[in-house]
Amino acid sequence: MRTAGLPYFRKLYGVIREDLQPGTYYLRIDNNYDVSSFDGSKKFVMSKTNLLGGQNYFLAVAYIVVGSVCLVLALIFLGIFMTKRSDKRGSQSA
Repeated sequence: MRTAGLPYFRKLYGVIREDLQPGTYYLRIDNNYDVSSFDGSKKFVMSKTNLLGGQNYFLAVAYIVVGSVCLVLALIFLGIFMTKRSDKRGSQSA
């Protein structure tokens, strides 16, 4: 079990790989870790996830934007490096 980086977090317990039919379901929860000592709380949440994560796409979009910026900057710096390198070779042969 890792420490969460933010005060509000979710930890995946399980995955339901089939569609649930409408009806009544029962869930048994055991309290294996007491959170009352630090005024914590526990909740049961069922949600759908997709390729980019859960309902909030901010983190996924932020990763894509930062990755794209890094890729563009890497290409720019590669171009600058190759230009300086070819300039050095040209001045050495003259």
